[in-house]
Amino acid sequence: MSMKIPELSDRIATAKAVADSGYIGSDAGFANVYLLRKKYGTQVALQNGFLFRYYNGQGSRRGYAFPLGEGDVAAALKWIVDDAQATGRPLEFCLVDEPRAQILREYFNTNRVFETEGISGKECAGPLLHFENNRGDSDYIYSAEGLATLAGNQYRKKRNHISRFNRIYANYELREITGVNIAEALDVEKRWLKGDSADNAGDASENAGAAPREPSVEQPCDCAEAAWAERSEDEKSRMAEYCAIVEALENFDALGMKGAVLYVDSKPVGMTMASEIAPGAWDIHFEKVTGEYADNGGYAVINKMFAERLVSAGAKFINREEDIGLEGLRKAKLSYYPLTILDKTHVRVGE
Repeated sequence: MSMKIPELSDRIATAKAVADSGYIGSDAGFANVYLLRKKYGTQVALQNGFLFRYYNGQGSRRGYAFPLGEGDVAAALKWIVDDAQATGRPLEFCLVDEPRAQILREYFNTNRVFETEGISGKECAGPLLHFENNRGDSDYIYSAEGLATLAGNQYRKKRNHISRFNRIYANYELREITGVNIAEALDVEKRWLKGDSADNAGDASENAGAAPREPSVEQPCDCAEAAWAERSEDEKSRMAEYCAIVEALENFDALGMKGAVLYVDSKPVGMTMASEIAPGAWDIHFEKVTGEYADNGGYAVINKMFAERLVSAGAKFINREEDIGLEGLRKAKLSYYPLTILDKTHVRVGE
């Protein structure tokens, strides 16, 4: 395979391959593939109707993703096996959901190689598959209609949060992100990064819920800067997210993004952005609310109001991504009662 760094021009072919596969994991959405390409050293190839991805990250973000598309899956897996042999990469798969893990079991069982050890005649079957699960990689997938209506007793607390916001702030609105207010959406992120713990209580972004920091957000995004290696892992993660938000806003239409800014008395206090993984399935990439507005129910407000917009755009499912192993984030995501939790596993092939 001829793999390369993802480019904006890959969006249409990527979206078709993902839609044909029926997979709605957040990792497969083109916006995530593109925006996180530097963080994970992502490379892609698009051939014979399949999307191939290789992640050069760490832990569960290392290895080939399962090929997505419509056609001869066995042939697509053979291309990966051949590519691993040609490049010297370890043959391992990352972010594999259970249905595709079963396909890997069947494929490698069918294509097992038997060798004879000398004159003993002992047969050694290979390759072997080793599975390692990481609960922090699991996606939370919800009914779009459920998040838009918050109907039923299970959402009573969420409705109470919204009622509190309504009592305190009489004049608020949600405006679509356009060229007019892109700077205000970014300003929300900058204030969230510089804010206190209340600014870091969101449950959708990759880094929400972590301890506050004071990164130099006014500087250009450059993960290759001389001092990058000296930054803590938390700083690197936060800066990578900030850079992804900047890129998402700069390439808003090219990435097929949809977003909104929450205003109170004409002041931007929250923002959110999403993109469509496959027809009817949307991925919430970022969701931030600042200061007192977060304390007083702002996240419940922006979540519901934006879900209403996505339903109007044809959304059936909303993927709110992983909890990255943070207990507070996990509790927040579970409080919205997901339809399913899409577990993903890391699969290593060989001894």
